[in-house]
Amino acid sequence: MGEMFSAPLTLLCPKIAFDLSFHEVSPHYVDTTRFYPEGLPFPGAPEGIDCETLVEQIGEVDVLINTVSFNMRSNSVRSLRQRLAPMTTIGFQNDFEKYDVVVPKDACHSAELMFKLARLFDPSARIETYAQPVSIPASVQEKARSIRAAVPDGVKVLVVHADTDWADKKWPVTRFIGLLDRFLSRHRDFVAWVVGMGHEELNVGRERERVIPYLGLPLDLTMGLVATADLFVGIDSCMLHAADLARVPGVGLFGPTRSGTWGFRFGPHRHVDQRTMADITVEEVVGAMEDLVGHHV
Repeated sequence: MGEMFSAPLTLLCPKIAFDLSFHEVSPHYVDTTRFYPEGLPFPGAPEGIDCETLVEQIGEVDVLINTVSFNMRSNSVRSLRQRLAPMTTIGFQNDFEKYDVVVPKDACHSAELMFKLARLFDPSARIETYAQPVSIPASVQEKARSIRAAVPDGVKVLVVHADTDWADKKWPVTRFIGLLDRFLSRHRDFVAWVVGMGHEELNVGRERERVIPYLGLPLDLTMGLVATADLFVGIDSCMLHAADLARVPGVGLFGPTRSGTWGFRFGPHRHVDQRTMADITVEEVVGAMEDLVGHHV
């Protein structure tokens, strides 16, 4: 959308989101990190900023586009919108908000749904044109490439992402360990990198010498490492999307969420869907990985 408007766009988003990707849309943004629509998110959180302060930082608004696609009842957000008093409002169909221009929420992939906003202004736009690897600073990209360059010639890299704060999206650690043992024993030309913010002890199986943890790294560097991989396997997460945008062949594991909405969209992939994560077997995931390796790696 940054290419579609001659007037400047101001983004309302947390600084971490702007620094990682939204800076490509516009250089102008207002940091909403400490704007808590539902009150303090956790005890001891930094003091929040109120609606009036945010309005002063934003300034005059002609058009307000709400990119949040899910229903959210929030008096604070409604108050912010009323105080900004834009001439035109645009947003997704919502049970709690009314917009001048309403974007319908059809059943489709989340990326397709979000891209409907762009197609309001350019119906000929194609999402594939803009679905590129996550843009990260050149220095970070170089660091990711140097880590990959240290892997011996002829050795491929499997990136694994297992951790999440949502317990229902976790796959048992013991199964990840079993998966790595089985896959790596069959593919002596692979090593596995484990990424994420968690502390999953996945390098404890028979093939532990070829399982290297890269946990707790900055988000941009982690996504840079994902983009250098030959194969990805992981839960429904931002790392899966980073792999997808980089066209890294991948296997996604889905229980409470649906792969049709949150899974791979652009690159070669296989999805393993079950009612719960506990219902997903090691055999299913190994089979999906073997099928993908046979065709795309």
